[in-house]
Amino acid sequence: MIQQQKNKKRYLFILLSVYIALLVYFMFFGFGRPQLVELREYRYSLIPVRIPLWLPNHFSIDIIKLWIFALGNLLAFVPFGVLVPKVFEKHFNTYFKFIVLFVLFILCMEIAQMVTYLGSYDIEDIIVNTMGASIGFYSYKVSERMNTRRKNLVSIVLSIVGLSLLMFLIAWIFNNTITPYLENTFGLF
Repeated sequence: MIQQQKNKKRYLFILLSVYIALLVYFMFFGFGRPQLVELREYRYSLIPVRIPLWLPNHFSIDIIKLWIFALGNLLAFVPFGVLVPKVFEKHFNTYFKFIVLFVLFILCMEIAQMVTYLGSYDIEDIIVNTMGASIGFYSYKVSERMNTRRKNLVSIVLSIVGLSLLMFLIAWIFNNTITPYLENTFGLF
């Protein structure tokens, strides 16, 4: 039994490592980023004026591409929220410890994107990425209470879907209440 647990941890650690390697690849080299190196200027956004999560109200190829990119920014970090507390359950068993680790991780990634000219430092991306990692963390915590593998899997999938919809609602509320206030008060945009 103990050997089986060790093997499971080992496989989960390998899965986490592969996931992080893919994440780094897509954050630095995916989506045609190496072509952006020619720009040679730091690109950054430090003021969060909106949360870039939305549901399309009409459909075109460009709108669908933008929506998939925004959804990807959210969902790409869900596995981080599931795998890190599962692999390091003794170290990151509370949301506070987990979110501190994640925010440090994503800040380093965003800064590295900016200084290598392979992307930009965008506070709005950090917010959406953090929402995604939080979805993963809480989905894992909910599923952890299930006593069978099937119930565990069903609960994690339903939690991810439900919490993702909640994040879209939060973004919609923010974008329709706080963003107009910021526009009117501070003249942003």
